[in-house]
Amino acid sequence: MSFQETHESDAAMLEQTAALEALMRDIVRSSTVKHAAIGAAMGCGIFVLATANASGCIRAATAGGVVGAVSGNLAGKREVARRMELVSPNELVRGIRSSNEKLDQITTNLPQLLSRQEKTVATLAQRRSLGELSQGEYSAQVASIRTRRAELAEALTLSSKQAKLAQNNLADAAAHGQTGLEWHIRAIEQLEREALSARSTISLL
Repeated sequence: MSFQETHESDAAMLEQTAALEALMRDIVRSSTVKHAAIGAAMGCGIFVLATANASGCIRAATAGGVVGAVSGNLAGKREVARRMELVSPNELVRGIRSSNEKLDQITTNLPQLLSRQEKTVATLAQRRSLGELSQGEYSAQVASIRTRRAELAEALTLSSKQAKLAQNNLADAAAHGQTGLEWHIRAIEQLEREALSARSTISLL
């Protein structure tokens, strides 16, 4: 493969890792607890939420109303969970699925790309030894490949860090009373592991 073909292949992979990073940023946003909602929920009282009508209290508190005693009964735990929804599970599921698809693409294509880069470097070294490339030309082209490889590694590292941040955000939501986030936390943990695994395959030449 020529240097130009390798460059184009690298650019395509950089687009994929940039897309993954953007998706992970979206997951972080979706997993961020709305602090006004936290204040409202805590004002109404987590204990009270288990037995009383919380929605009116939360709405009033979030809007700046007076937080006082709440009355009425909730229609079961499902209603409690819905009214304690500080992050959107549906948005998170969409983001997780999109991130999984993109990460699958990356982990499928990355080994081939790294192999092509190494073959290109070997070809460049051979051309230099034959006098077809100057030392300066060889160094510049190898440096370009090395830079793109470092960019790929950095993008995967950032994605893994964002996955960790999202996990912390969901733990925060759970601590403030939202239930049903276990699957989401495990799925994001898996994204973090796979991003780190992909990063670990990239040596910097």
